[in-house]
Amino acid sequence: MINEYIKAQFPKNFDFKKYEGKTIIVVGGGPTTNDVSWQNLEYDYIFSCNEYFNCNKLNDKHIEIVSLINRVLVSNSKKLQERLDKENTIVGIEPIHSGHVYNRSEFKLFHQKYHNRCLFFDTTFQSRCGTAPRLAILAAMLKPKTIYMVGIDGHGDSSTLHSFDKNLQGIRDGKPLHVVNGDYIDFANYMYKICKKLNITIYNLGEGHKDNMATSVCKIHYPLTDKIKDIIK
Repeated sequence: MINEYIKAQFPKNFDFKKYEGKTIIVVGGGPTTNDVSWQNLEYDYIFSCNEYFNCNKLNDKHIEIVSLINRVLVSNSKKLQERLDKENTIVGIEPIHSGHVYNRSEFKLFHQKYHNRCLFFDTTFQSRCGTAPRLAILAAMLKPKTIYMVGIDGHGDSSTLHSFDKNLQGIRDGKPLHVVNGDYIDFANYMYKICKKLNITIYNLGEGHKDNMATSVCKIHYPLTDKIKDIIK
């Protein structure tokens, strides 16, 4: 798949049709994943990323596609591989972000084990707002009816807690708060434009949370309905 939004190489026999017209929830590592009751919604598939296996709310959930950044791909994580082996999850790998570890022995072993379900993709949109936003763009390319997003937040201040890594607080790369948060706002606008063009309904389940920078955009373009608010409060 190559278009203006993405360049992707899917696994052999990848079933594109199974996602068309369905509801996908993209679960990132931002604080709203733990703070919002998104699990009460009805959905067909969960897409997540990186250390999702450390999130208690995802322990009993089947993950359809997971996007893994370079540090996770070479981590030799036993917990990760146990989840992958149990659930037959498709593994997303981004060459732009992980190509530099392809020659490492850890990656070679990982790829050798899971090569039949590795999905290589790079999105045109690139910023400092992390893996989950790019995964949401991938989800849109699969032509679902609805995309819910949670844990794609930003930082209200330096106390922001990560939902996957309990030791991570605040901004990881040390960039100024307004710079990183600006990227989340840019993503929210970009995602709105994609989904409007593709006739996909999107919802930001973190709307109104102190750390959710997309709130300013989604309240205008794709606000939560009263029904969804009641379900996830």
